[in-house]
Amino acid sequence: MTFKKTFLLILSIAGFFDSSYLTILHYKNVIPPCAIAKGCETVLVSQFSTIFGIPVALLGAFYFLFLIFVLLSGKFPRYFKFFAFLGVLASIYFFFTQAFILHAFCQYCLLSEVIILAIFILSFRYKE
Repeated sequence: MTFKKTFLLILSIAGFFDSSYLTILHYKNVIPPCAIAKGCETVLVSQFSTIFGIPVALLGAFYFLFLIFVLLSGKFPRYFKFFAFLGVLASIYFFFTQAFILHAFCQYCLLSEVIILAIFILSFRYKE
């Protein structure tokens, strides 16, 4: 496994843990401590935190799990870039929702958005 592919895997695992943590707390009805950004509670209980009753964090965990599966499968298909692009589009939407609609930020959400952006950038620099 190349260094870039290994780094993509590490980023995907980190994103999976971040999203899984938020999913678990969502179902426990607990707001995580927010030491870096202000507004975790605002973001995590907003109408934008679920889609058709499914927590966005759970969708994120599935997204990262899919990326992990693709990376571990030993193949790096062209459509990986497409899914990385979809992830970046979703991240941009959620970032702008936090910034301009909610006027609050969740540090865990920001971490996920940064991870997805890094995956997107690195996936286009990846050559197999």
